[in-house]
Amino acid sequence: MSSIAIHEASSELEEARQIDWGVMVDAYLTDAAPVGDRYAACAHRVQSGAIRDGMTVVTPPVVCLTEVGSFSLVRSRSGQDHYVIVTRHHGPEA
Repeated sequence: MSSIAIHEASSELEEARQIDWGVMVDAYLTDAAPVGDRYAACAHRVQSGAIRDGMTVVTPPVVCLTEVGSFSLVRSRSGQDHYVIVTRHHGPEA
């Protein structure tokens, strides 16, 4: 990720954190890539503290609850976890 992309993701992360999602957000995800009904992403502001900021994670199976602008609130199928997708991974140009 270039320094420009990191700066943009950082400002988008702060913008997403200012939104009242109506639930406790377990983590904010950047560079999120869908893998079936899961996402592989870099996690930020993880509430549990078990994962370091910027660590790559794979979510449990999730469903999208709502979108605000370019951000998406997703919930695990179990209903226990909520994540905000801040930025999405864009693969190499074909």
